[in-house]
Amino acid sequence: MRKRLARFWTFSIAVKFLLFVIASQGSAQTKLEKLHVGYSAQAGSLAPIWITKEAGIFKKHGLDVELLFIPGGPTAAAALISGEVPFTIVGGPAVVSSNLAGSDLVMIAGIVNTFAFQIVTVKGISSYQQLKGKRLGVNRYGASPDVAARFALKHMGIDPKEITILQLGEQSTRLAAMMAGQLEAAVFLPPITTMALKQGMNVLLDLAELGADFQITGVGSSQRFLMQRRQTAIRFMQAFVEGIHYYKTHKPESVNTIAKYMKINDVEAVGATYDYFALKVVPQKPYPSLKGIKALIDLAAHEKPELKKISPERFVNTTILKEVDDSGFIDRLYR
Repeated sequence: MRKRLARFWTFSIAVKFLLFVIASQGSAQTKLEKLHVGYSAQAGSLAPIWITKEAGIFKKHGLDVELLFIPGGPTAAAALISGEVPFTIVGGPAVVSSNLAGSDLVMIAGIVNTFAFQIVTVKGISSYQQLKGKRLGVNRYGASPDVAARFALKHMGIDPKEITILQLGEQSTRLAAMMAGQLEAAVFLPPITTMALKQGMNVLLDLAELGADFQITGVGSSQRFLMQRRQTAIRFMQAFVEGIHYYKTHKPESVNTIAKYMKINDVEAVGATYDYFALKVVPQKPYPSLKGIKALIDLAAHEKPELKKISPERFVNTTILKEVDDSGFIDRLYR
């Protein structure tokens, strides 16, 4: 009886070892698909893509993603057109402008579907009229902060010609310029807003409070890529929406990732960034806003009235997200 039991356990262990070897070989043979994915700003609104990467969610869905920092919406759009990256987190204005110029770029997901910018001013400027004749900093002309600045000026009743708009790169550069007396105002997002307030500066206008539909930031891609490599696009979208879920439900890990990518050690500022975007701005189901796209078209139509006839559907492709959503994938994440 003992000999039989010994043979049984020996056989059982051998079978388990064999199964382990077979599984390991199968796993080794499964290669991750390599992708370059861009992001166009070091801002808290872009945190979902960083977190999807850092939490290993892309690999979970069979993708080996390398994130590339491509400063400014127009530059990021150019990278999509060239095929250097199949997806990038980019401003809506850049996608619309590129599409109108003849490209096949579209928004496949929306991250910030409203104005989530603040116009921050130095001490002594506390009213709209005081901004006239002053210098206001954005990152690049045509990028989302620039569009937001011009929208804000219109709301404040100021003609852009009455101030000087300067393109100075990233938010940290703009804040440094204000502290050095080279700017009187700039367009910021958390956590830079929090850091500016600590320097005694003022939030002259929080555009998010206006409740305007505006496609500020989302995921851009090309119709060509979506058609030719649809399954890759589906896996990317599954990973991305799961990354948003992780972002919303894992604050400590997400805060650490935001601090890492933005290179900020201010715990209060990074925490404020998380609370603002994760809890208030970024949707669970990141559909682009057609009203937000329409607002971009109307803005472009100021110079070319014929553009008003163009449908906002031209600038989006939600078939990938809808397929993921219709499968129940997103709903299951939040149960």
